[in-house]
Amino acid sequence: NRKRNNKRVVKMIVVVSCHHPTDDERIYHKQIKTLLKKKFQISYFTRSEYKNLSNNLIYHNNSDIDVDIDSFINKVWDTIKNEQRITHVQIHETDLLPLFKRIKSNNKKIKTIYDVHELREPLYRTFSNRSNIIKQLSIYIRNKKESKYLKYVDNIILANPLHSENPYNKFGIPTTIIENFVEKKHIVDSRNEFSKPSLIYHGHLGAYRGISDLVKAMQIILENIPEAMLTLVGGFRRSEFGIKTIKYIEENKMTNSIKIIDQIPHSEIWGILKNHRIGVIPFRKNPFSMNCTPTKLFEMMASGLEIVATDLPPIKYFVKDTVYWAEPDNITSLANAIQKVIQAKNKLPYAKKNLSLVRKKYNWENIESRYLDLFE
Repeated sequence: NRKRNNKRVVKMIVVVSCHHPTDDERIYHKQIKTLLKKKFQISYFTRSEYKNLSNNLIYHNNSDIDVDIDSFINKVWDTIKNEQRITHVQIHETDLLPLFKRIKSNNKKIKTIYDVHELREPLYRTFSNRSNIIKQLSIYIRNKKESKYLKYVDNIILANPLHSENPYNKFGIPTTIIENFVEKKHIVDSRNEFSKPSLIYHGHLGAYRGISDLVKAMQIILENIPEAMLTLVGGFRRSEFGIKTIKYIEENKMTNSIKIIDQIPHSEIWGILKNHRIGVIPFRKNPFSMNCTPTKLFEMMASGLEIVATDLPPIKYFVKDTVYWAEPDNITSLANAIQKVIQAKNKLPYAKKNLSLVRKKYNWENIESRYLDLFE
């Protein structure tokens, strides 16, 4: 008798990204590593600086960042079009939607997942320097182009609870919220007391994120608390804003009180956060900040920091009474909130409560089943 081949066919999932780093915190460290727990075979396509992430369950195929998007899509398609084990394909950028049309034309049974991350329109309204008329026209064209391919999408993922109407409801596509919560391994057990009032902001450095407001607030704080220290970790998205910010710090003699660290690998931020007492999220009020919850909120909570944040719905949705609030776009209010934390007699009163929140609710392990359900 011939032996029957009982070898199980391993489900293959294709993950594609064209604008994120290969080891992106959300895509690789959370989502892909969660899929690996189920022993799925992963074909991971990126267009970024090369870092080989292949192993026995991951086939990693990277293209140079200079490769144009159409050529990148062609390369992905040529690689996967004859693979029979594929059950799901997940993309992480709008530019990759044409890939779904090819996939569905070839095999309608393959499930397609579009991880939008943040809603595109608020991002563009905030970050574009174009005139209102050009901006409005561009948004219309972008939305039209996206909607052209949405009929090939089976599921949509968003990274934030919605604080406005879901633009995808009219297309009848199921939407799942998968927040950027931290992994439990990053949650500290306890916190040490700090002799100096050390503040930190980490992330992109730009005017729309309130960085100039924070620097000017430090000027007020230093008049009353000269030992206060601020660390800014991240890159300036616009060089002219960086030059202007550094010049302001130098002209107002704050170079010994404000330290700027260039953008670092995400894995290195945890050690820096733990060496500070207060995390600051000074976002200004704009379409981006009114719709997107900053990941740094959960990272600061997990690191046991007291948090000062501007009073915005996406932040307040998660922490209502364990943050020191400041009015958006108000330098004096921001300075007062920071000074209130520094001068608090009961050290770290909210930090302990926030640590409890991330341990019990706002951690990746608590929501990873929500992500895995999309691949059943």
